[in-house]
Amino acid sequence: MKFPSITQLQQDGTKAALRFPLSLLFGFLAAGLGCWMIELNSSHDLRFLNLLLTFGLGIPLFFCIDVFAEKKRFTLFQRSISWVIGLVFLGLIYMSFPSEDVYTNTRIPYIRYTIYNLAIHLMVSFLPYVGSDNQEGFWNYNKNLFIRLVTGIYYSSVIFIGISLALLAINALFEVKIQENTYAQLFVITYGIFNTWFFIAGIPDTFESKLTQEDYPKALKIFTQFILLPLLLVYLCILYLYGGKIIFTGDWPKGIVSYMIIAISVLGIFTNLLLYPYHQWKESSWIKKFYRGYYVFLIPLIILLFLAIGIRIQDYGLTVNRYIITLMGIWLGFISIYYSLGKRNIKIIPLSLALVMLCSSFGPWGMFGLSELMQRNRLVKILTEHSILVQDKIKNEVQWEIANDGKPKPLKPLQTNSLPAEKLYEVSSILEYLEDYHGLENLYSWFDQDMDSLVREFNKGRFDMTTVAPSKLFIETLGLPYVPPYQRRIRDEGPKTLSLQASGKFGLDISEYEYLSLIELSEWDSSTEIYTDKKYRLDIDPDVQSNLILKWEDQQVEINISHYLNDLLTKYKNGYHNVEEDEMVISKSEMNFKIRIQIQSLTIRQSEEDVIILSLKGVLLINENKQE
Repeated sequence: MKFPSITQLQQDGTKAALRFPLSLLFGFLAAGLGCWMIELNSSHDLRFLNLLLTFGLGIPLFFCIDVFAEKKRFTLFQRSISWVIGLVFLGLIYMSFPSEDVYTNTRIPYIRYTIYNLAIHLMVSFLPYVGSDNQEGFWNYNKNLFIRLVTGIYYSSVIFIGISLALLAINALFEVKIQENTYAQLFVITYGIFNTWFFIAGIPDTFESKLTQEDYPKALKIFTQFILLPLLLVYLCILYLYGGKIIFTGDWPKGIVSYMIIAISVLGIFTNLLLYPYHQWKESSWIKKFYRGYYVFLIPLIILLFLAIGIRIQDYGLTVNRYIITLMGIWLGFISIYYSLGKRNIKIIPLSLALVMLCSSFGPWGMFGLSELMQRNRLVKILTEHSILVQDKIKNEVQWEIANDGKPKPLKPLQTNSLPAEKLYEVSSILEYLEDYHGLENLYSWFDQDMDSLVREFNKGRFDMTTVAPSKLFIETLGLPYVPPYQRRIRDEGPKTLSLQASGKFGLDISEYEYLSLIELSEWDSSTEIYTDKKYRLDIDPDVQSNLILKWEDQQVEINISHYLNDLLTKYKNGYHNVEEDEMVISKSEMNFKIRIQIQSLTIRQSEEDVIILSLKGVLLINENKQE
């Protein structure tokens, strides 16, 4: 691969600036804003981040507009009108973003932005050929775009790495201090300005070029036939073997298989697109057979995809992610049937995908409206069946006030309502999902209090670990105990899993002890070191995981708590419970030692042979001078 001459770069660059002025302008704006944000370390400021995303979207948007205008031979007035429409669209996108980091913030504006970004990139590939039957010209145009993109990334990487190494050499040899931000700004300038300019400079002037077998890039043929095709066949075999396993064992497909099928299907479609010209040449008959056979073999995998995602939707309802997977399955099914019937129009791939993505981004049928409706209906059903939601009002609603320390304080005891453990986990997951993706505004009418004002007041001026998550506040206002997500994940490990949380003011009398340390043990991190002059260490016994071992120097004390844990399982069975702190105490006196563990939270599981400590968090107190 040869670098172009300076003269050629200058000519192509000037021509590109005249052909695509707004794309280049937004490339400069995005790079300039990115450098400024890096310099001021303001990446957390949503206003600037939203503006950066808007500038970034302007690059492909105006490229798309200008290419279409060239193809349709727009007048200067028509092109100016199209630019104004593009600017209005970008303004609407910017205004759709959240303006500040508030606690009702949702992901929807950014997901919709991503959809529009992908759709615009797809439009770049087919808009110049709307109304044209020139399949070879369409393929050749997109081949040039692809090669130009890869070449631009290659050149940009060489420039960035080369200049970075030069700066490192100056720093090492001349002791000139180079700020770390400089490298990040260099990256932004290289890929934001040079790469954009280089890419648009290589766009062909004509859209009707033909392709001969001699013109097909040999490197592209080798890459496709000897790298992509073998990988594709290996992945297809793996998925078919997995499908056979399901048939013979009757084991339901796992959710991850949906993502694998989508990824492999897209890889196969991309491979077939790269090999499209060979379908026209007689000496490549095996490629023609593969082209049609691939889509036939894809149909059983798409059925497997629908089976896997259908089980997830039936169990947990529709979410944005599951909607996207289902939508991709429908699109893949359409493409597979279309080409299995012998159709050959390759423009249908980007055109149909762009239309499907755009249509799914709005309306009651879209991914946002439909997923919110289904999840809210699941929540209403659970709360109504257990008499927590009665006539669209919460029964036994917990009232709140702001304590002197600024934290929420209930006016009456929590847990005024109850749910079975599985339903409690389900309600918690639904509320967290709604908070993350859609906001909780549609639930405000259930409460007598102004929930929006409560959340804002409890979090005024705080953006740290003390932040009160809206979903947590809603769960506790429902009169239900809040179960952290990491503790809910263990619900699939069996019915005999118990999580306990100490309630009360958690007061400690430390007058009889010399050492105090916070401890946190889990099945992933089964040891906590207590740094004193003797360097104590508390471990979960690897052989008997219901026991604890306190070690120091060359000595150790075993703390057998299996009977204590079994008593907890007998009393509380399983699920999540708030218990009095007096029940969460472990004491032991041995070898002139007095040990006390005040537990804050504890999660255990009943195995076939013993009780296993999954997590333990609390305070360890030690007195090593007690006399027997």
